[in-house]
Amino acid sequence: MYFKGWRFLICIAYSTIVGAQWGLSMYYFNMMDDYTDYMRNEMQKRYGLNISAIARLSLVSYNEDGSIRWRNNSCTIDMTIFMIVQYSIVIYCAVIMYQKMEEKLKMLSISLRKLHKQFYKTLILQIFTPTICLFAPVVFIIYLPLFNLQISIPTGMFLCAFTLYPAMDAIIVMYVVSDYKKAAKSDQKRLLNIVNNFLELLRKFLDGLYSFFNLRDFRLDDSQTTSRKR
Repeated sequence: MYFKGWRFLICIAYSTIVGAQWGLSMYYFNMMDDYTDYMRNEMQKRYGLNISAIARLSLVSYNEDGSIRWRNNSCTIDMTIFMIVQYSIVIYCAVIMYQKMEEKLKMLSISLRKLHKQFYKTLILQIFTPTICLFAPVVFIIYLPLFNLQISIPTGMFLCAFTLYPAMDAIIVMYVVSDYKKAAKSDQKRLLNIVNNFLELLRKFLDGLYSFFNLRDFRLDDSQTTSRKR
């Protein structure tokens, strides 16, 4: 592996630089100014929050006279470039890995060949998962101001898609890799058996309880009838 040993620091440095650049771009290009302070009334009206008391940034593409706000749009351009670069790297690595994998798989057994292909399918699907759960909501949010629409959209519901990513990532592995799928089905059956056994015991307990109280009520009624006869 190329990124083995000290070369692994290249991955850490790359991730750190890209993350820092993204954050600084958001902070610098989307700073609040007098024009973007219009959100003060909107936040107060809809959420009852004082905008001065919370962390905030603004992405406004046009001035009041319709001219382009290049400072804010520079952030959109910067994020677009970085997303294109990231996806280009992912696609390039996926193609190279597939080509080399096909060559090396010929030397493996059928079972190992099948397993490696399953892991490769898992990797490809895991590329699309952050695309749907992470990047799609971000793309929607950062490009929406370019259309200059006079609407108010609760973007929080798009940000909730972020929480789906860890679950979908695990589901993909369990669905594609046959060994994980068998283990998941086995655990599911075991859990269902435990639940069924518990429900069966609960049913028997309730039936016994019901019979006990019915018998007790019958005895009380019988004793009362006998007392009345006397």
